[in-house]
Amino acid sequence: MEKYTFLVYHKEYAAFLEKLREVGVVHVAQKPGGVYDDDVLRNAMQLVSRFKAVFKVLEKRTAENQQYVDVASADGMHVLEDIERYLEEQEQLNQQRLILGKEIERMTPWGDFSWDRIHQLENQGMEIRFYGCVSSKFHPDWRKKYHALEIATVNSMLYFITITQGESFELDADLLKLNTKTMVELHDELRLLKEKYQEIEQQVDSSVKYIEVLKASQHKVFEAVDMRRVELSTTAHAENTVMILEGYAPVGENQVLQDRLRQDGIFFMNEKPHHEDRRVPVKLKNSKFITPFEFIGGLYELPNYHKTDLTPYFGPFYMLFFGFCFADVAYGVLLAGVGLFFYSRVRKEVQQVMRLIIYLGISTVFMGIVTGNVGGIELYKIHTHWAWYEEAKQFILTPVKLFYASMILGVIQVIFGQFVRATSRMKTDGFVHTISTWGWLIVVLGSLSIFGLQKTGIIVHAQAKIAYDVVLSIGGLCIFILNHPGHNILMNIGEGLWDTYEKATGWLGDVLSYIRLFAISVAGAVLAIVFNSLAMTMSGHIPVVSILAMLLILVFGHSINIFMAILSSFVHPLRLTFVEFYKNAGFVGGGKHYKPFARYKEEFKIL
Repeated sequence: MEKYTFLVYHKEYAAFLEKLREVGVVHVAQKPGGVYDDDVLRNAMQLVSRFKAVFKVLEKRTAENQQYVDVASADGMHVLEDIERYLEEQEQLNQQRLILGKEIERMTPWGDFSWDRIHQLENQGMEIRFYGCVSSKFHPDWRKKYHALEIATVNSMLYFITITQGESFELDADLLKLNTKTMVELHDELRLLKEKYQEIEQQVDSSVKYIEVLKASQHKVFEAVDMRRVELSTTAHAENTVMILEGYAPVGENQVLQDRLRQDGIFFMNEKPHHEDRRVPVKLKNSKFITPFEFIGGLYELPNYHKTDLTPYFGPFYMLFFGFCFADVAYGVLLAGVGLFFYSRVRKEVQQVMRLIIYLGISTVFMGIVTGNVGGIELYKIHTHWAWYEEAKQFILTPVKLFYASMILGVIQVIFGQFVRATSRMKTDGFVHTISTWGWLIVVLGSLSIFGLQKTGIIVHAQAKIAYDVVLSIGGLCIFILNHPGHNILMNIGEGLWDTYEKATGWLGDVLSYIRLFAISVAGAVLAIVFNSLAMTMSGHIPVVSILAMLLILVFGHSINIFMAILSSFVHPLRLTFVEFYKNAGFVGGGKHYKPFARYKEEFKIL
C-alpha cells in the first residue's frame, strides 16, 4: 500500500470526491477514533435498513422465472414507501384479526343468539347477566333464586345467565361483559379482514417485479453513505478553505490514480506508510494455489499490514492435516468430485471455496492411499499373489505408524513456525530482535541433526559429544546472553531461564495437541469399517431384499460418517492453525479490509 494525502480547495472538493470515486482505488483513512456521524449519515443508514427489511420480504416471494420492470420505469423511493405502507396495513390487519379471533373464541360458548331479543326482555324489566365459573362452584339453588340457566361447559368452565327483575345480588362467579355483536356479525367481520389482507398480499406479490428498481435506489443510498463517511473523514484547514483527505491505494494500481490527479491539477503527496500507522488496510496478494486458503485465514482475522501474512505458510499444512484426518480414497474422490461439479456452476466469489474443496479432496485421496483406506476397506489386510502389492503394503501407515506420524508433523510445524517467526521479525524489526529465536532453532535443529547422524553411523559418539557441545554453546549464548542486546546480562539470563521454561512446557503441549490428527483419522476409519460390517451381517440372505438392505445401510452409514468426518477434519486442523501454528509463528492480527471508495458494487459474502 501507498499512503496518499490530498489537499483540495473547498469549492472543488465535491467534484474531486466524485472523480476519486470514479477511479475507485483509494481506501479512505478514518479519523483517529473512528468516523463521526451526523443526522445525514444516520438518516441514510436508517434508509439502508428500510431497504433491507423490504428486500427480506420480497426475496421470499420471487418466482423462478420472475420478470422485472425496467429500472428507469419507476421511482425506487416511491416503490419503497408503497411496499412499506402495504406491510404496515398488513400488520394492522393482523392485530385486528388477532383481537377479533380472541373475541370470537370468548363468544363461542354462548352460541349465536339475538341481542334484539335480549333488549326486548330488558325493556320489560328483566335484567340478564352473563357469568362464568368453575363447574364445581356453581350452586344449584341459583337456578331457583336467580333463574340461572346453564348455557355451555368448556374445559371445566361453566357459562350461565341469570334472569332477575333488577334486584341487587352478587355471585361467586365472574360477571362477563359480552361483545355487542353477534357471532354471525363477528365472523363476517373476520372474513372481511381476511379478504382485505389477501388483497394487500396480492399487491405485495405484484411489487416483486420492482426489485431491480429498488436495488438501483438502494445502491444510490449506499453511495450516499460512503460519500458522507468520506466527508466526515475530511479535515478542514485555513478557515475551512483547504480540505485534507488521507487514504491508501495498492502500489500496483496507483498509476491510474496519479495520472488522473495530475490531469485535474490536484495536489497530493504519496509515501510509504509508517510502521506506527495502524490505519493501513490489508489486501492479500498470494499465488493462485494459495489464494483459496485466504478463506481459512479469514475465519480468524486479517494480519496486521506491517506484519507477515501467514497464509502461504499454513495453507499446505492445513491441506495435509485435513487429508490426514479424512484419509479415505473413496471419500476424497467424492469430495473432489463435488468441488469440480460445482466449480463452474457457482458465483465467482464462491469458486475459490470450490477450489479449496478440490484441494482438500486430493489431499484426502493421497492420505487415503498412504493409510490404505478405501471406503472402510483396509488395503494392508488384503493378501494377494501380486509381489508389487505385497511390497507396497509395507509403506502403508498402520494406526501405530499414524500415531508417530502425527507427532512428527507436530514437531515439523512447530519448528517451521519458529523459523517463520524469526525470518518475519528480522524483516520488520531487525536481526537483533530475533537472536533468541535463532538460538532455539540452532539448539533444536542442531540436536536433531546430530542425533540422526549418530543413529545412522555417520558420526561416532565422541564426535557427537563435541557437536552437541558446540550447538548448545552457540544456542545458549543466543538464548541467555544475546537475547536482548544492550540489556543487563543478569536480566538477559533471567529472561532466558523464563523463556526456557515457556518453551519446554509450551512446545510439549503444542506437539501433543497434534495427536488429534491420529485420533480423528482412526475414528473415521473404524466407523467406516463398522458400517461395512453391519451392511454385510444385517442385510439377510433374500436375493433382492438383501442387496437393497445392504445398499441402504451403506449409504446411510457412510453418509453419517462423511458428515462427521468432514466436520472434524475441518475444525481440528483449524484449531491447530489458529492456536499452535499462529502462536509459534508470531501472528499479529488487527488488519483492516481494503475497501476502496468507489461506485457501489453488490457484494456476495460467504461468511
